[in-house]
Amino acid sequence: MTRNYSATAQDTTLTNPLTNSATTMVVAATTGYPSTPFVLAVDYNASAEELVLVTNVSGLTLTIQRQFNGTAAQAHAVGAVVRHVITAQDLTDAAAHQAASSGVHGVTGSVVGTTDTQVLTHKDLTSSTNTFPSTLGNTFTVNAQTGTTYTLASTDVNNLVTASNTGAITITIPASVFTVGQSVNVVQLGAGQVSFAAGSGATVYSTPGLKLRAQYSIATVACIATNTFLLVGDLTA
Repeated sequence: MTRNYSATAQDTTLTNPLTNSATTMVVAATTGYPSTPFVLAVDYNASAEELVLVTNVSGLTLTIQRQFNGTAAQAHAVGAVVRHVITAQDLTDAAAHQAASSGVHGVTGSVVGTTDTQVLTHKDLTSSTNTFPSTLGNTFTVNAQTGTTYTLASTDVNNLVTASNTGAITITIPASVFTVGQSVNVVQLGAGQVSFAAGSGATVYSTPGLKLRAQYSIATVACIATNTFLLVGDLTA
């Protein structure tokens, strides 16, 4: 619960006795008191001191919750000193807030850091209100292959494999390397035609065939199920 505070609240006193079960108390003044809720100490700095949470102020009559912050409900006599105070609970709540990584600042999710790595979900980003780094989703690594055979590797995911040779080139799509949703792009840079082959345990679906059509043709190898791939692009039988 949010509690309010005032730097100008003045000490006052009880004008009526307060029993240990009463839920209202009457004071001599409310000068400088903040808006509710706020905390008062009744019999301030005495052995009978009790903290109460004020939830409503009507003139000089205050509606209170007793035994705040673990203090005991006690009877208080007329003239007992009443002071607006900060409590141990206030400091505990502030320390817990400072240490928390979620559920703070009025939100229910996690706090987004500026230097730590985090996975963000349920965030709508638009280019008109955000600046995106040039490295976000628009760069890839080129794996240049000049031999006649090559087996795709996990390091090729989301990257480009270039195949360049005067002779025919076979690109093998292996099993147990890629996970569902991963993909690799392959382009034929040389005159040697690129053919794709399913490795042991792998299944590759493609139309019209498993070969790149011509020099500079490109295709995408997409893992659509465990050890199952879809080959799409500029292909031929």
